[in-house]
Amino acid sequence: MEAPRHFINCYVPSQTCNFRCDYCYIGQKKDFDGKRIEHTYPMDTIKRALSKERMGGICIFNLCAGGETLIQSEVVQITRVLLELGHNVSIVTNGTMTNNIDMLLGIPEDLLNMLYIKFSFHYFELKKRNMLDVFFSNVHKIQNSKASFSIDITPYDELIQYIGDIRGIFEKEMKGAMPHISVARDVTTAELRILTKLTREEYKKIWSVFDSAKFDYKIQEFQKPHKEYCYAGNKSFSLELVTGNCRICDGAPNPKEMDFYNIYDHPMEKIPFVEIGHNCPTAHCYNCHALLTLGTIPELDTPSYATMLDRVDNEGNHWLKDDMREFYSYRIM
Repeated sequence: MEAPRHFINCYVPSQTCNFRCDYCYIGQKKDFDGKRIEHTYPMDTIKRALSKERMGGICIFNLCAGGETLIQSEVVQITRVLLELGHNVSIVTNGTMTNNIDMLLGIPEDLLNMLYIKFSFHYFELKKRNMLDVFFSNVHKIQNSKASFSIDITPYDELIQYIGDIRGIFEKEMKGAMPHISVARDVTTAELRILTKLTREEYKKIWSVFDSAKFDYKIQEFQKPHKEYCYAGNKSFSLELVTGNCRICDGAPNPKEMDFYNIYDHPMEKIPFVEIGHNCPTAHCYNCHALLTLGTIPELDTPSYATMLDRVDNEGNHWLKDDMREFYSYRIM
């Protein structure tokens, strides 16, 4: 199996969501809206622009909206297109969009082995809306398919008193495999502080009970600036899925200043990548669990991207299927 050529963080232009989580990055800025996805380029143009031949090989396309990514069926369409082009696709979702998850599972099985679903477990919203059963039903559908998955929790101070309940739920539903833990950013601060009233050490001690490799690595990297040469803008870059606008990295204080190309305007020409080099402007790598583990700074000794996602339950079942685990263990070539 060949290694990935680029990690492409795709912004799905929708800030519509059926949840209202206090720690949500869109919610922090009160930016929810009800807009639907409207493609401004023909699908044939998008296919040519994102072909394996043009991109130099298999790419990881990470689809994430400002709100709930799978709230619109157009995401299923573009996912199938990317898989048919031979790419790997990951989708971030709150796990409650049953109809569109079922549509994803209608994609031919020989393509599903390159699909990864990151389920975000929003305990308060799932409880409030009586949707815990819906969430785990959809997780098990993906688990029993050819696709891979993981489950994440965004740590939040008000959630701490329910950690015991959450662990009990996962003991039952996921046969002992615990969710991975992220690190929440306060996006209203220039230094992207940890979203907590606790000290860093208190925060680390409390959330470490989940024994999450993802949490361990992210907390290690949080507010740790990197001035080594970074290949973001080439090995990784961000793509506005509808407009075709590309930027070096979304982590910059003023992301628009990182714009470098429109990938759809000239779908046959060579892409003029612009690497960030020694000029990272952020307090820490904005998406270190993916970018650094996939090798945007090659000399860093990091865990694999697969380690950030996979879990093994009490019966020896992996969340990442064998092929996906191998693929996500490579660094970008």
